[in-house]
Amino acid sequence: MNISIGVTVATSRFFSQEKTLGLFEEIKTNRLNAIEFGLLNCVIGRTNIPGTVPFPSEKQSKDIINQFSLQECYTSVHGPYRISATSEDPKKLKYSKSTLSATLKVTDWLNGHHVTFHAGSFKRKHNNAHVQKVMKEWEEWRQQKGFKAKLAPEVGGKYNSFADFFTLVEIASTIDNCLITWDISHDFARGGIVTTEDGVLKRLEAIDQTWNDLSPINRLPMHFSGMVVGKAGEKHHVPLDKGTGVPWKLIFSVLKEQNYLDKVNLICESKVPKKSKLKGNAITDAVRAREFMTSDQLVKEYKGKPGHLDYYFS
Repeated sequence: MNISIGVTVATSRFFSQEKTLGLFEEIKTNRLNAIEFGLLNCVIGRTNIPGTVPFPSEKQSKDIINQFSLQECYTSVHGPYRISATSEDPKKLKYSKSTLSATLKVTDWLNGHHVTFHAGSFKRKHNNAHVQKVMKEWEEWRQQKGFKAKLAPEVGGKYNSFADFFTLVEIASTIDNCLITWDISHDFARGGIVTTEDGVLKRLEAIDQTWNDLSPINRLPMHFSGMVVGKAGEKHHVPLDKGTGVPWKLIFSVLKEQNYLDKVNLICESKVPKKSKLKGNAITDAVRAREFMTSDQLVKEYKGKPGHLDYYFS
């Protein structure tokens, strides 16, 4: 069983080498072997927009890999929030493509396997055909430019975010080399049936029908964490077993039984919200998840009632 599991590390032109080195040492000490570099707030061009930062340079990106000895890690990148395939505004689509271009450059510098990104949101009805058209154009352009990293749009956590698991799989199935990022906490938050073994198996069946080349060197990206859920779906990430009860043990049990752990790259996104009294972090939760997956324990049933905060497993 070859488990690829790790955490997200925020990265930009302004990253602190000392702080980052300390984080990488903690990741190595805990024997985690995957890193997702987070470029969530990176922008091209102007950088005086509050809360935004420039992309890391080529030298910085290659130094991260070489100086911190990350060659053995399974690396990937989470693209900026400003990438949107749902917009129908030509100017916004052009900006999204430019942002994606910068992201793909950095991803290749970091030896990243794929780029996870949020496909966008809708104020009205989802226009699946439009997103499919945009994604196909982006993939053709990616290949023409010679970028190596694959595109992997992420399952959205809010009801108005694009898109649910099966919609993304359907779109990706029509696009060469396109993956998806299956965020199980997002899937759960928007009402996906991941609280039953049958619901998880149906997802694995859809994955099998779409990608027959998944392997330890070509993994499907997966995110996990605790999650607080509201009426609109996702509210915010929290540590495992906190919030509204993401069924991570049930899902990972199915992955174990179906020999799927060699086919996925697991990134823990657990975090403690500001001003919260919760304890924990992504690294300790990733270690905890790995310990569960390498144990003999299996969770076959998930018990809980929608709307209750106290969920439990058996």
